[in-house]
Amino acid sequence: MTIHRFGILIKREINAWRLSSMSLAIAAMLASSALFAQTAPTTSTGAVSADDAAPSANASKSAKQVKEAKPALTLAASDGTVKQASTDRPSVQQGIPSTNQLGVSHIGDAAPAPASSPRQGPLAGIGQKLNDWGFTPTLNLVQMYLTNPSVGQQTGNHEALTFISVGGDFDMEKIAGFPGATIHFQQLFVPFTNNLAWGTQVGDVLAGQPGPYVPQVSHLGIFTWEQKAFHDKLDVEFGKTNAGAYFGAPVCNQGFGCQSAILQNSAGMNPPVYVNWGGRARYNITSAWSVQAGLFRSNPAYPFTNGWEWTNSVPDSNVWLASTAYRTTYQSDPYPKSYELMLYYNTRTQTDPLTAQTHKGTSGMYFGGRQVVWRADGGLAGAPDPTAVSLFATATGSFDSRSSYGIAMTGSAGVIVEAPLRSRPHDSFSLSLNWATLTPHEQEYLKQENLAAGGTGYTVGRTQYGLKLDANIAVTRSIILSPYVMRTWNTSTWGNPAYAATPKNGFVAGIVAAVFFDKMLGLTDH
Repeated sequence: MTIHRFGILIKREINAWRLSSMSLAIAAMLASSALFAQTAPTTSTGAVSADDAAPSANASKSAKQVKEAKPALTLAASDGTVKQASTDRPSVQQGIPSTNQLGVSHIGDAAPAPASSPRQGPLAGIGQKLNDWGFTPTLNLVQMYLTNPSVGQQTGNHEALTFISVGGDFDMEKIAGFPGATIHFQQLFVPFTNNLAWGTQVGDVLAGQPGPYVPQVSHLGIFTWEQKAFHDKLDVEFGKTNAGAYFGAPVCNQGFGCQSAILQNSAGMNPPVYVNWGGRARYNITSAWSVQAGLFRSNPAYPFTNGWEWTNSVPDSNVWLASTAYRTTYQSDPYPKSYELMLYYNTRTQTDPLTAQTHKGTSGMYFGGRQVVWRADGGLAGAPDPTAVSLFATATGSFDSRSSYGIAMTGSAGVIVEAPLRSRPHDSFSLSLNWATLTPHEQEYLKQENLAAGGTGYTVGRTQYGLKLDANIAVTRSIILSPYVMRTWNTSTWGNPAYAATPKNGFVAGIVAAVFFDKMLGLTDH
């Protein structure tokens, strides 16, 4: 059969199974080829390199759609043999820097935000004039580096990406007299990438999942109209945006690699770089309690999109989201907390990874919570950045035991130390336990693929674990470094099932550097 996962195609004969059609995905790639600088994967019979292998543009299709086989992609296994990368799902894309890390300002806090720091920088005067007129510029850079020295299927590899975000917020009340209205716009540029196949080389849920695939191309990051009313209790936003900017907010220390694979894949909340038509409405019941609902398109053709498409080139789906949240800050609560409960439903047709049977739609839920439990000052009122300890936990579960992606549950739990040194109030450190459980059918599928690839049997359990240490280090008021290291156990082949050996348990590490040029230059005081 031809199966499709992470956008890599392989051909293998299996009883009663047939080839999956990729004609719509290939058409999308060809239609988008002029939009990005990096060449899309070829559909010829020639070899395809791992660096050029793209993530999926569509889910597996019915056997009736199949017309011809597609070329195989071969990857070097850790034991020196050459194995084929096998996939039957759309691409896994988690861990691209969150929109908040890229400087997108969209919905604000239910509780009043902390006061802005004093404006500094050589362009502070120009920045103040722009802000007074109604424009707040955004100019940020995010540099990522990921490496897997000892974990996964192909160890000793690394990935690097550079993101530059340019844009800003237009206060339409100041500019044109529309009370409570703001236009948000950002364009994201990706001038440098290295080894986009890194996530597939690692090949599991926890370590390889944060490996983003982002071609060297400019992407629309956000283009929305936000409207507030009833003294800011009602907040409505619509346009081109990403659902993950508003729902399933990370509660861990680092937004990178913290979001659930279920939300970005099964739920269809495409990675933050990729935007879709959508809208959401939030109502702040109190300064802490809020409810929110949203409807977004989910385009399976990413990353071969640039966000400016008026319509989608391949069939997509609708993502329905509803959540309730309780959030406080140090300005209103000496021991602030954040809790969110969210339900999702995606209308996309699902394909059982084991039986290839299809069904309409998939659903699930997310819960995330974070609570300050200790403060060095005993809870002094009004202290903006106290030395404190927080506990957090998340759990995301799929109600669909036969979803295309085959993940039943993901979760995390840990502790965060905020401002460990009084001389560095914006630093933080965290230790967390992370896990991901596969569905029974996914587990049987991985066993089947291991034997088909020439293995002697798949002995890895359904649940993978990872112990992670990470930090946020404020080098200056405008430069933040976010390193992490994680040790994994029960490392799976979920990301590359056609692997004959047993993937290695070990260490994965990375660092994200964020440079806020807008703040550094004085263009903004946020």
